[in-house]
Amino acid sequence: MRQTTAPQEHEKEYTMLLNRILARFTMFDDVFSEYRRTVSKVSRGRCLASENLESLSGYWQRNCLQYTRFLDCVNAVPVPASFQQFHQILTAELRQYAKQVTRAQQAINWAQNSCCLATLQDAFTEMKHSKQRIDHALENVSGVAM
Repeated sequence: MRQTTAPQEHEKEYTMLLNRILARFTMFDDVFSEYRRTVSKVSRGRCLASENLESLSGYWQRNCLQYTRFLDCVNAVPVPASFQQFHQILTAELRQYAKQVTRAQQAINWAQNSCCLATLQDAFTEMKHSKQRIDHALENVSGVAM
């Protein structure tokens, strides 16, 4: 009897942790989306006088570092057998998202206050695709909401 309840409890703990992971990921996505809007405004000259890419670079760097730490925590999560496949998809897509954040960052010339908007757009499109693949994988997991 004890063996039957332990895996279910572990699954419940994982599900609760997964909801927190997804909430934190959503927060990171909101932050990077806001940076994208700011970069676009600066590149088009439709920004406040105090807004520039050089000042944004420090914030972007700090959030990239925090996102990397977040990934390390997600990778360290103990995963019940019934969630192994989903967790592999999740971690792969979170890493892909990180690659696209880096790609977007490389599209920006922070010191010269300019940006390759096409590369930035492509990176954010790929970030959106990663989120869609996570959503699709979530459709098969009960008790989890994004």
